Amino acid sequence: MATVSDLDGAAARAAVLSQAARVTTLLRAGGDPGRPALGDWDVADLAAHVSHSLDGFTAAVRGAGAVLDDVWDLSTLSGVLVAGESTRTLAGLADRIEASVAAFTTTIDAADEGAVLPWLVKGVDVPLTLLVCEALNELVVHGRDLAHACGAPWPIERAHAVLVLEGFLFPSLDALGRTMVDQQAAAGLRACFEVHLRGGGSTFVCFDEGDLAIGRERPETVDCHLWVDPVAFLLVSWGRVSQWPAIGRGQLLAWGRRPWLGLKLRALLRNP
Repeated sequence: MATVSDLDGAAARAAVLSQAARVTTLLRAGGDPGRPALGDWDVADLAAHVSHSLDGFTAAVRGAGAVLDDVWDLSTLSGVLVAGESTRTLAGLADRIEASVAAFTTTIDAADEGAVLPWLVKGVDVPLTLLVCEALNELVVHGRDLAHACGAPWPIERAHAVLVLEGFLFPSLDALGRTMVDQQAAAGLRACFEVHLRGGGSTFVCFDEGDLAIGRERPETVDCHLWVDPVAFLLVSWGRVSQWPAIGRGQLLAWGRRPWLGLKLRALLRNP
């Protein structure tokens, strides 16, 4: 089971609502639904994907159970759902997202806060808070993708990035373990990183011959300490920006016994 640090569940739910409102406002402002947005997807495709993802989180909270044998099947499933989407107007997709968020938050509010639920990947159980922070991740990161495609600004709040990283990204990586490691890049590596989020806490990311363990408990030895801006770290983690400008701006700082390992951390992890 993935573990999640002590997070403010009410703050996470409020963040989901606020970011959903930003996304729907952006879509209703108009624009070209066929404009390229992410990979092969255009703006309409990506907006549909956001709605589908939220519906999936709602189903998970309702106990629908896992739908994937492997996390690496996720892109195929997402592609099939988007290809089958009939709504193409941005206003219609904004309505869809609003309805999806309403169903999600209603379901979350009725659920046991301490519930542990089957995640989308078979054999992985997660706390309810992880699903809330995963929904926030979809809205924050894909909201940025949509905004960039539409030529609009999309500032990300540091507190929201902390919620996504500590509530979703780190615990989901821990739950998936070795499958998220680039085995070639991590061959022979035994090292532990401390990732300290400015405005958040410390998380320890440890590699051992291709295995991965992530948690909040300090290990006996830390090889590389990272002091990072949460927004920059989030965007680098999802491949939305390069680490090099962030390093140059002092947003990603490394020190310790083996500080050069800080340059390798992103390359050690795979991105589904």
